[in-house]
Order: sequence, then structure tokens, then C-alpha cells
Amino acid sequence: MKKMSYVSAVDAVLSGAEITAEVRERLEALKASLEKRASHKSEGPTKAQKERMALAEKVFAQMEEGVEYGNADITGLIPELEGATPQKVSPLMKLLGERIVTSKVKGKAIYKIA
Repeated sequence: MKKMSYVSAVDAVLSGAEITAEVRERLEALKASLEKRASHKSEGPTKAQKERMALAEKVFAQMEEGVEYGNADITGLIPELEGATPQKVSPLMKLLGERIVTSKVKGKAIYKIA
């Protein structure tokens, strides 16, 4: 006997068919799966997100008021970013939100403390 899929169980309910024990069991399993997935999202930032935020805070702590920094300058501020690409620097700087101002000069990002 083939195990009922989630799609089959939802179809049975939506079509107005009688809810059998098999359909009920499958829908309860689906509900448990969705609740488990939702609970993971509400637990707060992941370990990787926390690490990126800590890195961004370290960069911000090294920045000086009134000085403009390009991507190469940012990578030189802390050893953890040595040799980092602009694709890594840009998202880190976005984490700092309104504390920094980002502008473009000749297509390159320039950052300074707001």
C-alpha cells in the first residue's frame, strides 16, 4: 500500500471528501512539520548571522569619523577581512544600517560614518 502524500491529503479535504483516519494522520504530520519549521525561524539570528554582525561591528569600531573608506580600505581595517572581495564587504557594511553612509564614486562603493 502506498503512503498518502501531503498533496493527496489536502486534495481530499479541499474536495469535500470524508476525512478518513489516513487523511487526518497525514494532515497532522504536515501541521507538525510546518510548526517545527516556523519555530526555527523565530529563534533569532543564526550562528552565521551573529558572526557576520560581530565582524561588521569590529569594522565599525575601527572606522574613523570623517574618513571615507573603499572596499580595499575596509579589508585592511581588521585581519579577518584581509583579502576579502567587495562581494563580502558590501553585505557586512549593509548590516551597519544607518550608522554608515554609502555612496558610489566611479562605480565603487565608498563608506563613511553617518
